[in-house]
Amino acid sequence: MGIAEFFASGAFLFTYSGLLLLLTGIAIARNQISLASEAKASRELVGVVEAAHTRNVSGKVEQLLILNETTGARILTNAACRRDDLEEHKVWRNPKSATAKAIAHYLGLMAAVPAERHSLEGLRPARMPIEEEYRRLHKGLGGFGDFIIRVALLGTFMGLIAALTIASANIGADQASAADQSAHMRDFIQTLLATAANKFWISAVGIGCALIVQIYRSTAEKAAHIVRLGDAFDHALTDPDIAAAWCPTPATQEDSDLGLVREAIRERIAKLNLGPLNDAIAETAAAIRANAGHSVISIGPAPSRRSDG
Repeated sequence: MGIAEFFASGAFLFTYSGLLLLLTGIAIARNQISLASEAKASRELVGVVEAAHTRNVSGKVEQLLILNETTGARILTNAACRRDDLEEHKVWRNPKSATAKAIAHYLGLMAAVPAERHSLEGLRPARMPIEEEYRRLHKGLGGFGDFIIRVALLGTFMGLIAALTIASANIGADQASAADQSAHMRDFIQTLLATAANKFWISAVGIGCALIVQIYRSTAEKAAHIVRLGDAFDHALTDPDIAAAWCPTPATQEDSDLGLVREAIRERIAKLNLGPLNDAIAETAAAIRANAGHSVISIGPAPSRRSDG
């Protein structure tokens, strides 16, 4: 009965409500730290993109290589990135940052589109695919509101169950007279209702925490750093030189595809055991040389024999 009395007491109300507030504060603080980290990663990537404007052709390719390695994008459609991957044998990063992963996704889309489409036709604003991927990866406090409300409801029901348990054990206690029994029942029901009402404050605190989180999300998680990053890419790709360095031309794309096919064929041939075939060719050549003086080698259909007479 000691546990039930604690759950039905006012101390449980204040303790549980304090726990809800503490969980909410910790979640907001962790999310704020995560947003600061994402903003920092975004600033670094913006710096790499904007630095490409002041570089020569090889420098622009180097900036793409930096983006490729930093985000772990593995842009295999670009010859420089593919060569950098094959020659250096790098261990590619798997960044934890949702911003870096979103940029890796966008770089794959960007590098697969010919330069002419970026500089002339253009794609949809870069921030749109980047923001879609970022929000898919960075959940933030998306499910915390539902979680804190469920925890609050759990505390409310624990208090109500405890109050009803105590009531069922004491409400039928015998008293000296009928008047005393009636007074006891009235006082106990009032205490029970007051205890139950207090426990609903736990749910009210949980709903209040969920509202605080929702207001915080609406102001803090606008992903302004993604907008700046998308603008930086849009500005970069309007430069034909950057687009040509970062994205393949149709001819380059076709040549790179053929190069990949040729490389795959060479690898397959290198793995074949051609010894028996070489031996058979050598034996056939030796037989032809040995019989060269006794027979005539002709190419084409055999001549037809005419019958005499």
